[in-house]
Amino acid sequence: MSTMTEGQEHSDATAPEPIRGQDLPYSHDLQWPDGLEPWTVIDEKGTQGEPYAHFAWMRRHHPVLRVHHPDEDVYFVSRYQDVRKGMRSPKILHSQVNDVPPFAFPTLLDGAAHAKLRKVIAAAFIPKAIALVEDRVRDVAVDLAQSFVGKGGGEVVEEVSRPLTIATISGILGVPVDDMEKMNFLADKLFVLFARVSRMAPGDEDDEKYAMELFDYLNKTLRRLHEEKSETVAGIIARAWLDEGVLTEKEATELCAFVFVAGFETTERLIAGGFRELKANPALLERIRENPKEDGEKFIEELVRFRGPVHKAPRRTVEDVEFAGVVIPKGSIVRLLLASANRDESQWPHADEFDIDRKIEGHFGFGHGVHACLGAPLARLESRILFGEIAKVASAVDFDPDTDMELLKGNSLTNGVDSLMVTATPLS
Repeated sequence: MSTMTEGQEHSDATAPEPIRGQDLPYSHDLQWPDGLEPWTVIDEKGTQGEPYAHFAWMRRHHPVLRVHHPDEDVYFVSRYQDVRKGMRSPKILHSQVNDVPPFAFPTLLDGAAHAKLRKVIAAAFIPKAIALVEDRVRDVAVDLAQSFVGKGGGEVVEEVSRPLTIATISGILGVPVDDMEKMNFLADKLFVLFARVSRMAPGDEDDEKYAMELFDYLNKTLRRLHEEKSETVAGIIARAWLDEGVLTEKEATELCAFVFVAGFETTERLIAGGFRELKANPALLERIRENPKEDGEKFIEELVRFRGPVHKAPRRTVEDVEFAGVVIPKGSIVRLLLASANRDESQWPHADEFDIDRKIEGHFGFGHGVHACLGAPLARLESRILFGEIAKVASAVDFDPDTDMELLKGNSLTNGVDSLMVTATPLS
């Protein structure tokens, strides 16, 4: 059993010769610390939902980790500087992992194809445009916060984070709120299918059927919004397809699905994670209450670094690429561990501590480079407003002692809380 690989400690002045990636031992052949299962591509045991101890060990001992998968090996890259290099190198690490991208999602494309899709929707997600939905977000957040805290708490995903994010994205897309429960179910199935066909994750027997149902619904929505000359994001996509010919029917439908899914899933997990930090750091509620804009923004930015829901960025090498003294061969699957980079002590002292007063520039919570998240301003706005409203009416947040927190499995597209019961003490 191997515990170390020569050249994988933090680099010295005299670095050894690079190691070939295919010569690294596999994750399952390493001696992991007690309590840590070997890292896997598919989290079948559900041990990677809270992966930060894994990441810390990987950064120190195996910053390039070779993991076996029946289809092909996967290399996980965990240190900040290496992840940054990977995110800034789209010409040598492609986002298009599959030979033929399964969907017209910007995160799966590179170059002109990626730029075309991004350009269509970019104007709808600039801060000026996002500010136009602030009143809608606040109205929903006020109702949710007052109801949730007024009854002493509840389950944060179903009762707070999901209703807020779905109400917001339905307005931006032009989808009736009454359809959102069905849409949420279909979007979950699309997530499962997406993970199966592009991320080596297990799927469901009915994931493709329901994903196609979602595409059909959105196709009809695009046609309706085009007739209505809608100024929503979906209306913009519809015009790019039906008037300008910039997008094909398939591209327009799938881009609309991407905006919908990305618009609520990540923010939903981010907000749920925020409740964990309010419990762990009780003084934060008062700080947000007293200074909702500045401290509220600092809280959200640290939350994105500390518990950002997007943990990995899959890439495929188009030439040999060296990270941390390891040469990963051309044509390999690489997963850049964004969440690990965000906890790298070399970048942020005491990185495993939640500190809203730290200097936080450069985190990867919303991606980086050409694939930086377009919806980041919206996610920040929703989260800041929601926690500002919670702080107005709650004096404390705690975990329900009778219910265990449930986490998403580590092979999900997002990581974080799947279910969390909390108690909320109303402010007297």
